[in-house]
Amino acid sequence: MSRDPHVLSALKEKRARLSGELKVTEARVVALRVDLASVDACLRIFHSDIDPEAILPKVTFGKTPAGLPKGAGTRTALEVLRETGEAMSTPELAACVLQRFGRPLEARSLAMMVKCIQGNFSRRTDGIVEFTRDTYPGRWRLTVQPPRR
Repeated sequence: MSRDPHVLSALKEKRARLSGELKVTEARVVALRVDLASVDACLRIFHSDIDPEAILPKVTFGKTPAGLPKGAGTRTALEVLRETGEAMSTPELAACVLQRFGRPLEARSLAMMVKCIQGNFSRRTDGIVEFTRDTYPGRWRLTVQPPRR
């Protein structure tokens, strides 16, 4: 007989949860394979010489911890810069974005939004935003101010 029945109970519970998660994931794998085979068949209809296996896999990410739609953080950050007319640090912009969507300022969602804004603004090639290091931390500002209405 076990001297630690609570440990045994916890391990049984953990195993049951993992087993259930595995069953759901296995069903998802089967569904993904069927979907992939269907897309491969469609590709061959349009181009018989195509090798679907030669197409590299692309990783996609789910929603952010803040639960915002894709691209909403960057668009909203640009709106904030337009409305305020001031230069703002990335964490300040991220906090404003989360507040606009009524999301709590939790460390995980704030950190993810900071990375999202920093990455997207850094990759922009249209020159609409620039990073200035006049102060610490550096700040983002719009290079072209839209006309006031």
